[in-house]
Amino acid sequence: ASQGIQTHPDHILVTSGSQQALALVSQILLEPGDVVLVENPTYNLALDLFRALELKIVGVPIDEHGMQVELLEPLLQQLHPRLIYTIPNFQNPSGASMSGTRRRQLIALADRYNIPILEDDFAGDLRYDGRAQPAIKALDPGGRVIYTGTFSKMLMPGLRVGFLVTEGPVLRRLVEFKRVTDLTTSTLMQRTLDVYVTVGRYQAHLRRSGRLYRQRRDAMLAAIRRYLPSGIHTDPPQGGLFIWLRLPENLSALGLLPLTAEEGVEYAPGARFFANPTDGESFLRLNFATQTPEDIETGIRRLGIAIERLILKNRG
Repeated sequence: ASQGIQTHPDHILVTSGSQQALALVSQILLEPGDVVLVENPTYNLALDLFRALELKIVGVPIDEHGMQVELLEPLLQQLHPRLIYTIPNFQNPSGASMSGTRRRQLIALADRYNIPILEDDFAGDLRYDGRAQPAIKALDPGGRVIYTGTFSKMLMPGLRVGFLVTEGPVLRRLVEFKRVTDLTTSTLMQRTLDVYVTVGRYQAHLRRSGRLYRQRRDAMLAAIRRYLPSGIHTDPPQGGLFIWLRLPENLSALGLLPLTAEEGVEYAPGARFFANPTDGESFLRLNFATQTPEDIETGIRRLGIAIERLILKNRG
């Protein structure tokens, strides 16, 4: 209920992480050749899943307020997509959050064109600044939104427990498909998590994690300002795990990789997050969640050295 969703236990399906939730929804709703609309950029493993299912992926541009919903209607009219996939909170990889106005516009369009929305809220509880927006599912009286969340990002990646919130025939099909896929998500993991949440440990963990991750985000933003050359752009995220950088147009994130490897720095090249990988040539994603502020400063300083080396290489 932290995202404003009022639901019933009978409308929740426990899954083996949110990746299984994405797979189940895609397999029951979509067929090869169907069009799915995604944010451009978006979660790379969702793109990999959609490609494996032979779907046609169409990217919708984003800005600092999330998916540019005002661009959707012509795509809905021309392409007749079967699903809209969105990460409205602290989007992976950009860190952007969809505005309340756009969330309501998205619901209105889904109702008008009879299209389901898959809302992936992988880190909605990790907010450090600003006011929380209600989940798109919380604004959905018609039941068009399938909401998915996970405990893996909040607690540990090895805890493969996620969930779906939906209702009606879609839920019944999901339950049956889940049953024939893996019978059930680990009951030991479910029981352990239930106890952890019931005694209040999860909420305390969230508060501690929020304070820690905020410090690390701030350390990374400060280091970016201090060590990276001019011409690099980022929009500070209000929460989540990632910072998204745009390099000057003449610099390639893939071309930068060998130089950062020599400096002992890793990042995710932007190409893997776009429906058309060439659109991500100038972007890279940084993760601040797993390093101390001291290591973050060292890493960004080394990243700055690698970027300066690439600039000099291009000039030569």
